[in-house]
Amino acid sequence: MIVCKTPEEVLDQVRLWKAQGKRIGFVPTMGFLHEGHAYLFEECISKADKTVVSIFVNPAQFNDPEDYAKYPVNTEGDLKLCESKKVDLVFLPDKETIYPDGIPDIVLKIPNLMKSLCAVSRPGHFEGVLLVISRLFHFVQPDFAFFGKKDYQQYLLIREFCNTLAFPIEVIGCETVRSSQGLALSSRNSRLSETEKEESLLIYRSLKLGENQIFSGIKNPLLVKEIMKDVLDSSSKIRLDYLEILNADTLAPLEVLEGEILLAIAAFIGPVRLIDNLTLSVPTS
Repeated sequence: MIVCKTPEEVLDQVRLWKAQGKRIGFVPTMGFLHEGHAYLFEECISKADKTVVSIFVNPAQFNDPEDYAKYPVNTEGDLKLCESKKVDLVFLPDKETIYPDGIPDIVLKIPNLMKSLCAVSRPGHFEGVLLVISRLFHFVQPDFAFFGKKDYQQYLLIREFCNTLAFPIEVIGCETVRSSQGLALSSRNSRLSETEKEESLLIYRSLKLGENQIFSGIKNPLLVKEIMKDVLDSSSKIRLDYLEILNADTLAPLEVLEGEILLAIAAFIGPVRLIDNLTLSVPTS
């Protein structure tokens, strides 16, 4: 496994592979890797000839400096996991490498997909995501890029970003990996106590209850949201950020629960903010 610290090293290796006719797959991460990331690596390896993983905690996407400071780091463990999963190259830049002149004063937006969910509750977050992704894509020049659908809005934004700017990259969304009890795997889970992990299972239970209500024939999104919210309100440890039911393709609000549907929740368990979602396909009547 090759470990690179600079864009020049990455580009040299990628160009060599491309000259050999190899297709490049890319998985951008912020490190503190877990089995959810490992699944992305496996999906990448199954489709691409060479797999590149980046590990970079991007300061531009944190609207809370304290959240950035507390983001967990385990570089040694991350490299071991990458090697065990047969990743070909790990790009391990520092902040000065990605932003040599500081974080630039440029705003990247896709307004129609940034009117709800994390775009509203975390102002500036996705502008920072699109900024770092645009740079990483230039450095790695992948044919495929893989993103987990736990961050569903991020996946849609990056896919639309590539389409709009004609990046020759196929953006592939991968299903959420969960614990045996249903908790979506996240680097932030490491900051939860055992009691808080138990409480956090209510997020998935709420989503599954919403799914069951919709498939039972309920068409009113407000009614389903109230039923889902009751599950979360049963715990004093959960502070709801948002609970939304939207069109899964456009993130527009729904008046009738038909077609492609996204159920999305963000909630604080103690000081830790977690997100999760389910997508459903409901036949139109």
